[in-house]
Amino acid sequence: MWLLTGSVPLFTLFGIRVRMHASLLLLITLTLIFSETRGGLGARNAATSMSILFISVLLHELGHCFGARWVGGEADDILLWPLGGLAMTHPPHRPWASFFTTAMGPAVNLGICLVAGALLLLMSNNSASGFPWFPFRDGIKSYIPTDNLTYYIWWIFLVNYALLTFNLLLAFYPFDGGRMIQELLWVWIGYYRSMQIATVIGMVGAVIVAAVGLINWSWLLFSIGGLGFYTCWRQRQQLRELGPEEFGDQIDYSAAYEPQTPRRRRSRSSQRAIKKARRLAMENRLEQERIDQILAKVSAQGMASLTWSERRALRKATEHRRKRDLELSQ
Repeated sequence: MWLLTGSVPLFTLFGIRVRMHASLLLLITLTLIFSETRGGLGARNAATSMSILFISVLLHELGHCFGARWVGGEADDILLWPLGGLAMTHPPHRPWASFFTTAMGPAVNLGICLVAGALLLLMSNNSASGFPWFPFRDGIKSYIPTDNLTYYIWWIFLVNYALLTFNLLLAFYPFDGGRMIQELLWVWIGYYRSMQIATVIGMVGAVIVAAVGLINWSWLLFSIGGLGFYTCWRQRQQLRELGPEEFGDQIDYSAAYEPQTPRRRRSRSSQRAIKKARRLAMENRLEQERIDQILAKVSAQGMASLTWSERRALRKATEHRRKRDLELSQ
């Protein structure tokens, strides 16, 4: 259970608490310990790859956090783990805001890959033929530069290539590829149904990954599958407890009992107005729930216990309340 849920606190950056998941800590430790054994990367390669992995995963998760803040949401906690981590973000409860928040993580790795790849191409005298653009197909050890600068840029490219590939190829929840698919489905079938579908697919995918890890004696794949299954299972439990109404996905059954008389369709502008009103009501309710939690924390532990994001949420809620009071007075 510690491999699935354990973590080590590290530091706070931009008001975001950063923790390391047990699986990443174990991966770094074992890679360094067995670096000089048969099949190991070697001490230098192991130390370099693990250092770059830590920094790249952190940048990946900061991409999610700043993406959430960019669309008006909150982000206050990061849990680093081998394939990208888990950023505890709170974007506005809208599909495109959530999609942007999710996509910003892989976008960071893609940007690093493009810059590192361009530098490697320039440093090889614009000769792309000898460069392994698909390193996992050709083998990591098939191309390790001897020049120091090229060596480090190569590892930056390789690690970010791995993070980007796994996050998008593992196209099931809770990985980024699966999240983006769920958020696209959200546009058409609503949050509740899209999450039901995504978590079922995620549980099936997690079982497959864990089975592959078990067959190949890969504790990393096995722990990734276990964590994915546990996350999807917990999410399904929460969905079952809350129900579709909690997320604004109410189903109108009244049409089945009404006379089947022709009705004029609502204009697009009125449909947009209804959707906007529902969205605003949903955001106000979620904001109020979070403010209630923060106030309860203040009551129990005092103002000094609040994080940067919690103080920011209180300030924003106060500004919203003042605006509403001013509109009502006018």
